[in-house]
Amino acid sequence: MKKTYSINNSKIALFVSSVILMSFFLHRPAYSEVQFNPDFISTMTGTNVDISRFNGAYKLYPGVYDPDIYINGRFIGRNKVVVREVGNVSVICIDKHLIETIKIKQQKLEEEGKMLSADENSCSAMRDLIPQSEAKLNLADMRLDFSIPQAYLERQARGYVSPALWSHGVNGAFTNYTTSFFEQHNGNEVNRSFYGDIRAGLNLGPWFLRHAGSFRWNEHRDREYNVFSTTLQRDITPISSRLLLGDANTSGEIFDSFSFRGLQLATADQMLPDSMRGYAPTIRGIARTNARVTVRQRGNVIYETTVPAGEFIINDLYPTGYGGDLDVEVTEADGSVSTFAVPYSSLAHLLRPGLSNYSVIAGKLRNLNVSSAPWVAQMTYKRGLNNLLTVYTGLTGTENWRSAVIGSAIGTPVGAFSFDVTSANFRYKDENKNGASVRASYSKFISATSSSISLAAYRFSSSGYVDLYNSVYLKDHLDSDNETMSFNNLNRPKNRYSLTVSQLLSDELGQFYISGFRENYWNKSQTNTQYQFGYNNSYKMLSYGLAVNKNITLAGAETQYMLNLSLPLGKNASVHSYTTFNKEGSNSQIGISGIAGDRDQLTYGSSISKDVNNNYSTDLSGTWTRPETTMSGSYSRGKSYYAFSGGLSGSVVGFSEGIVLSPYNNLDTMAVVSAEHAAGATIDGYSGIVLDHKGHAIVPYLNPYRLNQVSLNPKGLSYDVEIENSIQQVAPYHGAIVKIDYPTRHGRMLLIRAQLPDGNALPFGATVKKRNGEEAGIVAQGGQIYVRLDNTSDYLSVRWGEEKQQTCGFEVSISDKPVDNKSRKFERLNRVCQPQTPGGVSDTSSAVASLATTLSSSQ
Repeated sequence: MKKTYSINNSKIALFVSSVILMSFFLHRPAYSEVQFNPDFISTMTGTNVDISRFNGAYKLYPGVYDPDIYINGRFIGRNKVVVREVGNVSVICIDKHLIETIKIKQQKLEEEGKMLSADENSCSAMRDLIPQSEAKLNLADMRLDFSIPQAYLERQARGYVSPALWSHGVNGAFTNYTTSFFEQHNGNEVNRSFYGDIRAGLNLGPWFLRHAGSFRWNEHRDREYNVFSTTLQRDITPISSRLLLGDANTSGEIFDSFSFRGLQLATADQMLPDSMRGYAPTIRGIARTNARVTVRQRGNVIYETTVPAGEFIINDLYPTGYGGDLDVEVTEADGSVSTFAVPYSSLAHLLRPGLSNYSVIAGKLRNLNVSSAPWVAQMTYKRGLNNLLTVYTGLTGTENWRSAVIGSAIGTPVGAFSFDVTSANFRYKDENKNGASVRASYSKFISATSSSISLAAYRFSSSGYVDLYNSVYLKDHLDSDNETMSFNNLNRPKNRYSLTVSQLLSDELGQFYISGFRENYWNKSQTNTQYQFGYNNSYKMLSYGLAVNKNITLAGAETQYMLNLSLPLGKNASVHSYTTFNKEGSNSQIGISGIAGDRDQLTYGSSISKDVNNNYSTDLSGTWTRPETTMSGSYSRGKSYYAFSGGLSGSVVGFSEGIVLSPYNNLDTMAVVSAEHAAGATIDGYSGIVLDHKGHAIVPYLNPYRLNQVSLNPKGLSYDVEIENSIQQVAPYHGAIVKIDYPTRHGRMLLIRAQLPDGNALPFGATVKKRNGEEAGIVAQGGQIYVRLDNTSDYLSVRWGEEKQQTCGFEVSISDKPVDNKSRKFERLNRVCQPQTPGGVSDTSSAVASLATTLSSSQ
């Protein structure tokens, strides 16, 4: 910020230090007499010092306050408190409601004979109720801190946030959007496509409506809109559960996951504190050019996006309801296509002693590509018995198929184990099949060797075992009288092994990892094997990685070797290189990527690639995050082809005060910030978020049922606006749109250099008040006064001395011409403070002369 007035730097530092020191005493309920020594404050020639207002016992003004309440440093909520003056001392009154909010043990108070008076006019101090306790009200932060011995407090889990603080937010609607246009020219062939992903919601009180879908268009095919899900849900707080109506997916923790349309009532684990408490895999790959990545499960497209050339990571998949591996397809700019699979396995799940969760589901199966989807019902239950053992069970059934599971998870010093047995029976027409499936898994982090066994699992299914997926398809084929289809034609897994291990060798030697799976079937001799071995390390500033992928199927074996290098270039850029080898040859790529802009709003990338046929290609890509949307684009050119893409992503939120745009998408739990006149302010911790012309902005990705601190940064504000409280906390329900109001003061900001008629500066520390009696501040060193005027004219009176009997005053008039906010400058004035008569009227003999000293804005 530019310096707006000239004062010796040492004087500024001393003034700031003095204010901080005085603020410390102003913010504590000091009951003893305090006397400040004015000799510690350096003065300039002709400058007096009056700090009498800070001497003596500080008193809070009696009244009702609404502070944030902290117990031993832990925030518990916001509540109204009453401050009264008792025996010439300010006392924070403790009533029954405040005792309940603080969670003080009533029984212990009664045992010690400490009872709250039933008289509403009485005022009990915390130190009178609980020995060695203390209460401090900080008016600057509107924060009330209680220091209370733990013996008087009810025990609560760390991170606990009272449901009384949870907010459903305001009624509103939102739409998250991601769009991508892709055009490919390969010789004389042109292919154009468009993909748009929509995630929309409507909030009415505690009910939240959600819809997810996508629109796909290709000029050579029909356009289509796929509905992923439409749900209506609400939380049921007393039983820590969530009720859902519509399309959803089961968790897959006990039974294989499936998608359904119907009703679900299940435990909402998110409501538990962090200390007491879904899964979707992360997809990693490398694109040679700017490419389109499509993710499928059993032939259904569940995700599609455009990625720049180089390594890509997809870690924002929505929970899916199709049991099985993910098939990833990468379509390069030159039209070539590569695919790979991402396996999925469940981990052992343990619950704390005494905790349980459940799920009840009833509805119709979805997305199974059959002529008639059957009804399905499922019930699951898990219970933590003690620190060692968790047990779980469940039932799932359709009209012709039923299954039951029983199992347990055990936490031991050598790792976490789980073991369960699932039985299943299928009966329809002439088919009657019974079987069982046994599953065991293990996970462990060995701290002594920094070894992590993320998952080691084994599953064996008997020859007569039919899972839900196969039972539906078998019934569908039997209904169609397909003679070529029978039980023996189903792909029925027999054995499956999976393993993921990572090992940190040392800070110098790096880390390696191994992951893979092997699976065979009852109905065919084919065995699928896939594994990956990798090693990562760094040398000085150079990071490098090696990886080997091998896939063995009935068609043969394929091995791929990968090498990647990365070197930072300054603070916000890096150069990277990727090389892959297989039996056909090698592909290599080198590129640069980085971030630019004062708010990191621009990301960019450029690369050059060579394929196995020694054909070269170039790629450019970038994204620009604006306050209202995120724009992306890419361009690729190679031998006989070129391609480009462009898209927009972000969100639109509507509520009672209007519509707000955001560059962030995938919003679900969010806050609408409202700060009148604060256009241009930003949100700390969120790049690209700027308050719009109405003072509104969207804060994304709030943690539900947790306290979220949202802080406004005044950088970018006009000097005419002051945010009175820039930090607030909110605990939303999952899916809520909470509104956070930030009070602001809007007025012209002036820096006045005032002096007495004899030429001496006003005393440092003197009180300054406006015409209406409102305190405007104090006189700083050199007779300088900072004041914010709500009107174009006012009268300022200055008082100092032990009894505040010495007074003077002066008129302030400023132009009503709007301030140029781009200049962001103080308006500066010079004034002569005229002595006042006993009635409070100034001797205005030199008022006209003082008005003539008004200076225009400068610097």
